Amino acid sequence: MTTHFINYILLAVGILTVLSTVIMIILDKLKGDDMYFNIDVKEQELKKVIEDAEEIQSELNFTSDIIVKDIEEKINAFNQLYKHAARSLEQLNAKPAAVEPQAPVQPVPQPVQQPIQQTAPHIERTVVPVKFKPVTAVNTNKTVQNEEQVKSKQQMIFELAEQGVSIVDIAKRLNVGQGEVTLILSLKNEEN
Repeated sequence: MTTHFINYILLAVGILTVLSTVIMIILDKLKGDDMYFNIDVKEQELKKVIEDAEEIQSELNFTSDIIVKDIEEKINAFNQLYKHAARSLEQLNAKPAAVEPQAPVQPVPQPVQQPIQQTAPHIERTVVPVKFKPVTAVNTNKTVQNEEQVKSKQQMIFELAEQGVSIVDIAKRLNVGQGEVTLILSLKNEEN
């Protein structure tokens, strides 16, 4: 009888083991299905994020195109304004005799004085005409000559430096400051 009892116990333990194994397999399968479901959900979320990013990128491209067009329009307008100003300046330089001095401005007649103004001291008002120096070819020639002198000075500094003359000697020969020579040479080195 004890052997039958032990067999029943072992049979019950075996059945419980099989049942627990089946339950664990079912739970594991359910977790696996959840895992696949979660992967599908994450995949959908990633696709949505990618679509949003592509939409933002297209909006940024559109906005940058608009900004570039606006900048180009402003540059073109500025260039046209600059060309118009240059043409006007050329016309003024071409016709210096066309600018006539203005006649002196006559003083404005004073209104009838009020009793309050009679007690104030008399102040004489005069208008002085302002004369502007017209832009002529002589004025522009002076600026061109100054620019040429600066360019020739720079060229002389470059030539002396290429010959191996020191900065101190270049400054003495050309009667310029050592700092100016150093600056000009450093700017040339940056360009190269």
